[in-house]
Amino acid sequence: MRCEKPHWRHSLAARLLVGYLKALAVTLGVLGGAAAILMTWHQDVVDQLILNGQAGHIARDLRYDAQGRPSALVRPDGIEWIYGSLAEDIKYCVVNGQGQVVLSSEPMARALAPSGQPFDTERGFFELQIGELHFQAVTVSASPPASASASASASASASASASASASASASASASASPVRYYVQVALSDRANQLARFAIIKPLTRAALWTALASVVLLSMVLVIAMRRTLVPLREASLAAARIEPRNLGARLSGQRMPAELQPLIDAFNLALERLEKGYRVQQEFLAGAAHELKTPLALIRAQIEMSGPADSSADRSSLLHDVDLMARQVHQLLHLAEVSEAQNYVLEPIAIASVVSDVAGYLARLADRRQVSLNLVADAEAPPVNADRSALFVLVKNLVENAIQHSPEGGTVTMAVDATGLRVRDEGAGIADHDLPKLFERFWRGAQRRDEGAGLGLAICREIAVTHGWQLSASNASPGAEFTLSFAPVLDE
Repeated sequence: MRCEKPHWRHSLAARLLVGYLKALAVTLGVLGGAAAILMTWHQDVVDQLILNGQAGHIARDLRYDAQGRPSALVRPDGIEWIYGSLAEDIKYCVVNGQGQVVLSSEPMARALAPSGQPFDTERGFFELQIGELHFQAVTVSASPPASASASASASASASASASASASASASASASASPVRYYVQVALSDRANQLARFAIIKPLTRAALWTALASVVLLSMVLVIAMRRTLVPLREASLAAARIEPRNLGARLSGQRMPAELQPLIDAFNLALERLEKGYRVQQEFLAGAAHELKTPLALIRAQIEMSGPADSSADRSSLLHDVDLMARQVHQLLHLAEVSEAQNYVLEPIAIASVVSDVAGYLARLADRRQVSLNLVADAEAPPVNADRSALFVLVKNLVENAIQHSPEGGTVTMAVDATGLRVRDEGAGIADHDLPKLFERFWRGAQRRDEGAGLGLAICREIAVTHGWQLSASNASPGAEFTLSFAPVLDE
């Protein structure tokens, strides 16, 4: 069998690549759509964000003197020059709570405010007219650092202690409280429009092309990475394609295999182990069956070659006996092969006591011939079991027949049925301890067997029990031996 390469549309690498591209496209679409909506219908929100960002930078980059008053603006990026070079379109000022200008980009008489309105610390984003230009402005609070506040408090305390009057002391205490300052930034409409066309749009276009280029590059990298990652999987596929009945002992290697695929490799190796075990059992079964049939066939041939006219009647009887024995063996072999396949079963809820009663009636004549009594003890409240009726009948028949054959004359075979299962007990000599592990093996026959069977009866019982999910075990009792069949009852829906 040749391991063919799958079509690219059905390959794992293609599916991962397509899934990645879909996820990336959705992400870029959502982000791009949100940005387009903001830039088209909510430009005022963008303007507010830009102004708030500028005001926040200025508030962080202010420098304070020993009294805690703003004294200079020092930007880490060194672009504080922009406020002087573009003074007509970009303005900032730092004011106190009364609207007095403490620091500004250009000389200002008062704080920024809409025309005809006073300065308001609670007014965040607003618009105003300065000359012929229309501005958008924002006000944010800025507090001096703790060191500057502490220095100002210390200076105020020193001046307070130098004054002897109570009014001077109260004035010093009032001046010791920290002063809050506010940063105002204003941007003209034309500067805002210039920023959109000269900065935002080119940046947006560059970001779009960068995103597309990164998608192509990442796709190529992903394809190469997936090819390298899936090399162990392709090697495992080729190794699996080379496995045949002659080398069922081979296993797939889990080295260099992705962790997500390791459980699949382990499960496949376990399946190979079960197949190897089943194949070995079948080979042993065929060898045992051939061995069992070879002996009676050789005897029949020898009897035919050595027989003469004088003893034809005796030879006929012996030949018929051997033929019957072979027919029994062949029948048991076919039955064993049949009960080993779960698809041959028709499962239905069955009362175990009724099947045991049918078996007792079927084997009554055999028990009478061996002078053995059959005793059925059934629990009327025992729940039904989900089983194939004919297979269950064969299992119980083999157990009871085996107990009859090993019971002495006058003995009793007890069949007990309850909610936990079925127990079949005889009053024979029991089972040798060293024979207990071999009891359910195919073609195994104990040294004290009383019949001429092929050693398949108990093996058939075990196959039926295993296929149904039951447990069949044997143990010695006092006296005799006891076989126990444990099964699970059918749950009411």
